[in-house]
Amino acid sequence: MTPGRRILRLASHAAGKSDVGRVREINEDRMLLLDHAGRGMAVYAVADGLGGHAGGDVASTLAVETLARELPALLAEGGPARDALLETVRRANAAIYAAARGTERAGMATTCTAVLVNGGEGLVAHVGDSRAYLVRGHETRQLTTDHSLAGELARLGAPVQAGAHGQRHVLTRALGAAQDVEIDCVAEVLRAGDVLVLTTDGLHNAVPAEEIGAVVRAAANLEEACGMLVGLANARGGVDNASAIVIRLAPWRGGRALRLLAPIGLAAFLAGGLAAVRLEHAYFLGVRDDRVAVMRGVPVRVLGISLSGVVRVTPVPVSRVAPAYRGRLAQGIPTASPEEAERMVPGLLSHP
Repeated sequence: MTPGRRILRLASHAAGKSDVGRVREINEDRMLLLDHAGRGMAVYAVADGLGGHAGGDVASTLAVETLARELPALLAEGGPARDALLETVRRANAAIYAAARGTERAGMATTCTAVLVNGGEGLVAHVGDSRAYLVRGHETRQLTTDHSLAGELARLGAPVQAGAHGQRHVLTRALGAAQDVEIDCVAEVLRAGDVLVLTTDGLHNAVPAEEIGAVVRAAANLEEACGMLVGLANARGGVDNASAIVIRLAPWRGGRALRLLAPIGLAAFLAGGLAAVRLEHAYFLGVRDDRVAVMRGVPVRVLGISLSGVVRVTPVPVSRVAPAYRGRLAQGIPTASPEEAERMVPGLLSHP
């Protein structure tokens, strides 16, 4: 970070999509989208269980579940965000390594690329060959380094192109492969309008960086961008699981709005009607009485006053929601309409 440079606080909004592809029978990719990780931060991650390793899907699930559970707790302790992120990834490595010892899953491992949006800074923790990209204007820049044999050959200037090398999928680092792991951590100052894209190799091996950027710029919304990216990977053979998370950064207005309202009596103002407040998300999925609920408003309370109400409580118990999504659901998952909220529910559920 440049000394004396002011970093503006930004709000992040994200969507993700993962697909098994056209060849594999099991999707070993996992994603995490946690808009509210604590202290005004958000965390997003992709993990790709290693093909050919027993329990690759178990390893990737352990990675995102550990992030979802441990990172908010560590952030709540008040220490540096970077330390909390790195410690969480270390715990994920330890959990995978311990789960594999002495079992038929010995050797299971996963990649993990996670970004913590902290005000106006993005902290990327990275192990393996999943990737994080920054799309800024007409530029698309890879923020991570591939920890693979092909990546090492490319960095050494080997004449064989990394993408064409026969051992390109052999990783030099992965979570769970050893008791200790070396984690890359990259800090990037972010701007309003920036887009971060997280991908697994099944996506970026089929869709080059420049095209990823073009898709993000052309798409009408984040969901469409994810769908287009995964669709391109499948159209080009779908030889591997493909996952993408697209994160857009925008100016953060909440704190400023509340500070301006305070002198005129915030509680009375809010009690007078929500129509006076410009709500960023009109609807969201939340929890009511241990069931998934479609909510109107925003998932916050101000001076004890709720800024949301129930549209409909679904029959789906929270226990059926996949663990990786429960934290995000508890904080509220924004949607454009009640109908969109209903359509999202099946995608959040655990599958046997």
